Amino acid sequence: MKVQTSKKKISTTVLISMTDVIFLLLIFLLIASNFSSQTGIPVKLPGSTSSSRQTHQVLNLVYAGGETVNFNGNNIAIEQLQKILKPEYKSREQVVRLSAQKTAELQNVIRVMDAIRGAGFEKIFVATETIRTK
Repeated sequence: MKVQTSKKKISTTVLISMTDVIFLLLIFLLIASNFSSQTGIPVKLPGSTSSSRQTHQVLNLVYAGGETVNFNGNNIAIEQLQKILKPEYKSREQVVRLSAQKTAELQNVIRVMDAIRGAGFEKIFVATETIRTK
């Protein structure tokens, strides 16, 4: 018995090319979505090896822990900070420099930053200390 063979060409190359393109687009979108920027408060954590000096600070706040923040030599409760800072707001370009104790609780530092943002300031920098690498 003779087996019949057909000499028709299968045109799957178009389909294979299309699936490759879709697969590559899917990979690109998955990778790109991981690098999308998150909105929030810009923070540099203590102990940065790439810290840079900010020379345009307008307001300096020092948080050493507890429930108070030092501003202009006065200790202010975190709850009162927003009310105290509102009269200091002049423009969107003002910068607030926040120096926080390395061992301070992160939640309290976030509370201080929320109070600063509530007063209208958008540019908040957390002071860091340069780590010297050998």
